[in-house]
Amino acid sequence: MAKVITLQTSFVSGVLDPRLASRTDIKHFYQGAEVAENVVTMPQGGIKRRPGLKYIANTASNNKARLASFAFNVEQTYLMVFTNLSVAVYKDGVHQANVTTPYTTAQLFELSWTQSADTMILVHKDHAPRKLVRGGSHTSWTLSTISLSNIPQFNYGSGNVDVWSNAKGWPKSATFFQGRLWFGGSLSRPQTLWGSKTNDFFNFDVGTSLDDEGIDVTLDTDQVNAITAVYSGRHLQIFTTGGEFSMQDSPITPSKSAVRRETLFGSGAVPPKNIDGAVIFVDRTGKSVREFLFSYNEDSYTAGTVSLLASHLLNAPVDMDVLKGTANDDANYVYFVNGDGTVGVYNTLRSQEVSGWTKWTTSGEIESVAVVVDDVYFVVKRTINGSVVRFLEQLDSSTYTDANKTVVLGSPGTAVTGLAHLNGQESRVRADGEVRANATPGSGSITLAETATNVEVGLDYTTTVTTMPINMDFQDGPTLTRKKRIVKVVPNVYESLGISINGDRFIDRNFGLSLDSAPTAYTGLKEMYLLGWTELAQVTITQTDPTPMTVLGLAIEVEA
Repeated sequence: MAKVITLQTSFVSGVLDPRLASRTDIKHFYQGAEVAENVVTMPQGGIKRRPGLKYIANTASNNKARLASFAFNVEQTYLMVFTNLSVAVYKDGVHQANVTTPYTTAQLFELSWTQSADTMILVHKDHAPRKLVRGGSHTSWTLSTISLSNIPQFNYGSGNVDVWSNAKGWPKSATFFQGRLWFGGSLSRPQTLWGSKTNDFFNFDVGTSLDDEGIDVTLDTDQVNAITAVYSGRHLQIFTTGGEFSMQDSPITPSKSAVRRETLFGSGAVPPKNIDGAVIFVDRTGKSVREFLFSYNEDSYTAGTVSLLASHLLNAPVDMDVLKGTANDDANYVYFVNGDGTVGVYNTLRSQEVSGWTKWTTSGEIESVAVVVDDVYFVVKRTINGSVVRFLEQLDSSTYTDANKTVVLGSPGTAVTGLAHLNGQESRVRADGEVRANATPGSGSITLAETATNVEVGLDYTTTVTTMPINMDFQDGPTLTRKKRIVKVVPNVYESLGISINGDRFIDRNFGLSLDSAPTAYTGLKEMYLLGWTELAQVTITQTDPTPMTVLGLAIEVEA
């Protein structure tokens, strides 16, 4: 009987698809996990508990909502919360204004937008384009129909008529590129692209095709490839239901506006985003995420998949946004909101070969996401005390529960107020860094059994990490399917509390410490001895209390 120690020093490959359970020949097997729920991978190699979600507000009339970011500059940034016939404006989590819109709940996820300075252009196939303009203060906003001049015309069989109207449909996508406003696709001209006159954004006069005049281009393909998005990247990029295209002329003019077909995967309704030097998009199947990346070797774009190792975490995504490296975290994260209310989180840092996925869940369904500079917001559908509500919530790395409210009391006390959104719902409680007994808010408040100053009250979520089956190569072959026994696990943790390994509690509190004080997060190594023989020996790390957790690596002693 052989005894060896195996090390897992990295989790950067994240969750691996169950169909990779026997791929011991690839490096991802040894730096990935079978399960990674409510955690995020770190570019340094470790894996940590995801941040909690801070309650901001209920959506208007508890309606379904779509989120968008509006950034005038890095200081003047706003969150736009679109609901039925309205958009609410938030600044740093504080409500500023409501603006009436023509967009119904059913149209919210068909809405597209682009922004220039203090103006957001909104387009929808059933509505004339509109502009949302920020006034002289955070509370001053106006929405108006854009006055378009020299609308392009087309002969549909009975003479030339405007291509945009209530009868013929309106542009479905928009972007700014090279001093022009570009519209892509409409109901009657789904694969046509229009560019305004240079520096005259609402004038589409094609004139005599001078260099600065309007542009009208139809994709010349063997099938109807309806445009789903136009994107301002390295070149003007056009995403359609049947493939991806680019316009690489510089500058683009009426006489120099060749459209190149690059790849043939097609994309759905989720707008593409730029991250880590590539434009990332969900393909038309809804089961693969691809990065549209220019290749100097091929002098063209490629669209390789970045979700192959964890495609099971994608379930018909409906929304997406990206968080680029922040002052507190140098990782890039992409959040994919699935149709089933879960979130697939993609961590990427191409220069360090970091590419891994994890899965987020909550006691409810996440419906939309938006990133406003460094702040991540979600719309979450929850059932609170038997009633369905929708909350606007913000990712908060200083909290450990969802839909939470942190209350700082002026002096140590037991009365905690401001919890009306959780009335009648049993909640977790953290007080001065210590997990307290659960409490159910009533009339917006709870009463603690003991005094505290800093109190967090919110909904629970569980973190789970399960390693891939342990495999070692002995002289007589690999051990993947042999009977094995994990003798000992030595986790290397950083500032962690309340961890269990294969159901056994990780002892993070030493004898001699006062039981009257909040526990101190543990950093370092600690041996844990386990029992039992199995073929697919695995280590499962769980955490059921709202406490910090970061696992840097594992040393596992195995008999086989």
